[in-house]
Amino acid sequence: MLAVALLIGFVVLGMLSVALVGSVTLDRAQDNAQNQRIEMVFVEFSQSVTSVAFGQGTTERVDFDIRANDAAVRHDETGRIRVYTDDTLIANRTFGSVEYTREGSTVAYQAGGVWRGTGQDATMVSPPPFEYADGSLNAWIPLVTGERTLTASGIDLRRNGTGQALDRQSVVQGQLVTVEIQSKYYGGWADYLRQQTNDVSITVDHENETVVMRLGEPAIDSTFSEGVYATGGDVQFDGGSAVIDGDVSAGGNVSDHSRVTGNVTEGATNDLRILDDVIEKKVRDAENDTTMPVMHPEVYGASLSGGETYYDDDGFVLENGDDLTVDLSAGNVTMIVDGNISLEGGNIEIENGGDNRAFRIYSTGNFGMGNSQVGVVDESQYFQLYGTSEMQVAITGGSQAELYGTIFAPREEPVLGDNESNAAAEPFGTGSKCDGWDTCIVAGSSEVSGAIIAGPTIVGQSTEVVYDQDLVDIQPSLQLEHGLYPPPITYLHLSVYEISVSQAGSNSSVAGPPVGPSSVELAAEPRARAA
Repeated sequence: MLAVALLIGFVVLGMLSVALVGSVTLDRAQDNAQNQRIEMVFVEFSQSVTSVAFGQGTTERVDFDIRANDAAVRHDETGRIRVYTDDTLIANRTFGSVEYTREGSTVAYQAGGVWRGTGQDATMVSPPPFEYADGSLNAWIPLVTGERTLTASGIDLRRNGTGQALDRQSVVQGQLVTVEIQSKYYGGWADYLRQQTNDVSITVDHENETVVMRLGEPAIDSTFSEGVYATGGDVQFDGGSAVIDGDVSAGGNVSDHSRVTGNVTEGATNDLRILDDVIEKKVRDAENDTTMPVMHPEVYGASLSGGETYYDDDGFVLENGDDLTVDLSAGNVTMIVDGNISLEGGNIEIENGGDNRAFRIYSTGNFGMGNSQVGVVDESQYFQLYGTSEMQVAITGGSQAELYGTIFAPREEPVLGDNESNAAAEPFGTGSKCDGWDTCIVAGSSEVSGAIIAGPTIVGQSTEVVYDQDLVDIQPSLQLEHGLYPPPITYLHLSVYEISVSQAGSNSSVAGPPVGPSSVELAAEPRARAA
């Protein structure tokens, strides 16, 4: 009998276990079904809001089929969008949301999108009308106002006035566009915007619940059209017989126009792109690229072959006999240098140029040369040096100092104050001749054939700078790879549409005032730079 009783007990326990598991499974299935149904309610709500915002009609009634005893709550200011072109704030607007929460699960409508969850864990259910494609960013943001509580019944939607443009400009080619979206549902926004652009374009500030999207590949909208362009300062001739054969521009003054054979422009407005961020990123990418050859030319001299990019992680010095030979027969050669370059008797020889091929150096440091030769005689397009806004340049050392090439290192202001020594000139014993000048071409009869775009410049003794006419159609190149930088942008369109929501038949369905400039914060102020 005891055995029978135990058997019956086991059977009963088994039946209870099955019933319990079945009950849990059923509850879970019901919860999933309810969650999916609520998502569909919000998707339909979003579609109706979009229809009213952008359609022909100004009103619409929509079923809001949530649980009879539940309600969705409209919140103000659960998000904000800020838009910058370069560092200027051009748009700043808050937006709210309609949110449904049940047993720890949240579904929300915000700015035209439907989101599940909050914070970093939020996901997108339905996308907002915020789209990037083929160089255009278009965002039409519906903003809901009106009643705070929405229950299970019909909802009336009404468009208040017409759309209000947030941005003051539509063509933004050549500018860096930054969009900051602060949102309670920022995790979903981040995933969606990555799908629209790429991983490089998107960064997330978890502490401030903010997604930052950057658009606009770095570009240089210029050519090497002048012999010397001293951005951020003057061009000074000393007491010798130095001349510049070509056009000269300066952010400040040019001391002696008679030493210039071409046109002279003083007080030039500098709209050239500063390269600091581009070069710093090239260095970071090179550090992390285990396949990129690491090259130290000063060890035994070196030969670089076409079609390759090389990395030098601490700069180099070339002394007598330590020549660097660059063969362009197979294509461009690129060198990324994290440090200074000093040619102290060693040369850079370039072979087999042609077909727009070039040897390009991108350097974080300074460039100096004395009693050295760089490039191909009378073919300055084959050597191109790119520097940051802090690059100091010194070309000196008598008749043996010859540079055939270009230097591109623009800046907004001088690096050196009065009487501060030029670090690039220190190995060459120029004394105080280069003090206070970011770019120094002095001593002996040095020759430069090409173009120099850098900082305040002094040209001295019997030095000659000759502009190479073959550069007139040569554009500086950043050699960017798509996917390593934010995607390009040419057109920007941002608008908001205010939609009032109310329970069907309530008095609050009367339209509010139209959206106007007073309800949209438009600004043109500098962007606060990170510390």
